[in-house]
Amino acid sequence: MKKWFALALALFVCSGTCAQSNWPNRPIKLLVPYPAGGSTDILARLLGQKLSEALAQPVVIDNKGGASGGVAASYFVKSALDDHAFMVASLPMMSINQFLYKKMGYDPDADLAPIGLIAQTPNVLVVSSQMPVASLKELAARAKTLPVPMSYSSSSSGSAGHLLNELFKSNVGIELIHVPYRGNGPAMAALLAGDVQFTTDNLPQLLPQIRAGKLKPLAVTSAKRWFQLPDVPTVSESGFANMTTSAWFGLVAQSKVPADVVARMNRELNAVLNSPDFAAKLRDVSFEGMPGTPADMKHASVRERDNWKKVIEQSGASAE
Repeated sequence: MKKWFALALALFVCSGTCAQSNWPNRPIKLLVPYPAGGSTDILARLLGQKLSEALAQPVVIDNKGGASGGVAASYFVKSALDDHAFMVASLPMMSINQFLYKKMGYDPDADLAPIGLIAQTPNVLVVSSQMPVASLKELAARAKTLPVPMSYSSSSSGSAGHLLNELFKSNVGIELIHVPYRGNGPAMAALLAGDVQFTTDNLPQLLPQIRAGKLKPLAVTSAKRWFQLPDVPTVSESGFANMTTSAWFGLVAQSKVPADVVARMNRELNAVLNSPDFAAKLRDVSFEGMPGTPADMKHASVRERDNWKKVIEQSGASAE
């Protein structure tokens, strides 16, 4: 009898662990909720390469942009359950969209299982290198002298760049025209082409053009000056403390993916983030790694919501 009990107990334990003992046994799919070439895509491809090495499986990147990550998130949660599928989640997807969009197509708490935070980077407000301004206050002063409102681009309606510029507009009492695009790349291209006067976006996307002298950074949104742009003041130093924020990114699974897969992926993610060579690669493109637990990501998502809800209410921003 004892032998049968021991066998039954072993089978019960194995049902929760042995089923995943050979995981992963096929390619990993990594959904990126923004178009190729943007900051999220840059981060995802760096991470995908290292996870592929760690898991001994290919990591297939799939870009699906729109609605500040909402299109990809809705697609992800409505897809068939797949314990080999993951998504890079941005701060807007987890903490902002619910206050901007009447219909999202996903619930960030009920539909998504956090794996862990990946990295953070500041946003930076940039203008063309030809514009004769050197600070946010000079930009506001110039805007007030023009016969028509200045325009700015963003990666999408509801993005942090959109909301920060609406907050800037509210802070200084000017009118601005918002021109949303489908991703960081097109938003930056519009500025380089002279179609808009400025943009605010994640630093990794803009850094090469800043270094090339084509874009001029006026302020970073981090609490302290950023290591890649030590001469650029923070928004707080510039007199706009309420614009202080960082863009962070995390990894999520579908909510019904087994807990042991979530735990394994978290271990692999942290191992990658804690490796000196990967940390150096992140810093090269102006990211800072954020190793931790699924709970850390959950807390970050919830903590941000009150702040961004206030920003949306103060700025009057909205999205369809």
